[in-house]
Amino acid sequence: MKVEFTKDNFSQMTTEDLMKKKKSVSFVTGLLAGALIALFIITIFQTVNKGFTSLLFLPIVSLPILFMVYGQVRSINKELESRKSDL
Repeated sequence: MKVEFTKDNFSQMTTEDLMKKKKSVSFVTGLLAGALIALFIITIFQTVNKGFTSLLFLPIVSLPILFMVYGQVRSINKELESRKSDL
């Protein structure tokens, strides 16, 4: 069974679970961003030294994944902010 985290599912989670989820998703987002930056630098260096390679497109086509994960962080933040305003 696939569980997708949408705003509705975030609203059903406890605040403590949301904080844990935010911490783990933020960590994964940072790792992914760092890996994509490193991969981009490596492919640029390789392109300069050896000429054009198709590996240059790998970090570019991986950017939507980063944006999707970052979107989850934003959704979690919005839910946490709405809970703070309810108090």
